[in-house]
Amino acid sequence: MAYLAHEVELSKRHEEILGLRTTLLQQMENQLESQTNEKKLQAVEFESAHERNMSLLKDLEIAEEKLRAGAHTHLHPNVLTLETKYWASVEEHLPKWEQFLLGKTKSPVEVTNPKHKKSQQEEPQEKVTIKSSILPSSASTSKTPTQSPHSEKQSRTKVYKKRIM
Repeated sequence: MAYLAHEVELSKRHEEILGLRTTLLQQMENQLESQTNEKKLQAVEFESAHERNMSLLKDLEIAEEKLRAGAHTHLHPNVLTLETKYWASVEEHLPKWEQFLLGKTKSPVEVTNPKHKKSQQEEPQEKVTIKSSILPSSASTSKTPTQSPHSEKQSRTKVYKKRIM
């Protein structure tokens, strides 16, 4: 009889284990299903976020283009003239400055102050240099034709590319 009682006990324990196994399998299936649903939802959210971001980028590019176009069309003619003279001066003086920045020559705009030179003769002091404007005097009085903003941008780009190379 002890053997039969032990057999019944083992049979009950076996049924409990099978019940737990079934419960665990069901929980695993539910968890797998919820994970796949969550991944699908994340993929949909990712795609919608990507579309939204692309739309925002396009809107920003359009706004930037409008601002660029509006900036040059609303400038006063005197400002455009000054800008043209400035870039002409930059292009004229760029080779000298490149040599200076590369350490091959002295600064192209160092000028000693004549008043200070007289006082230097009387008392020895440190050399004081005054940086003059790189805008040539002829550029401030000459009448150069204004260029379109697009051609100015192209010439600045060319100068910048030359400087990089």
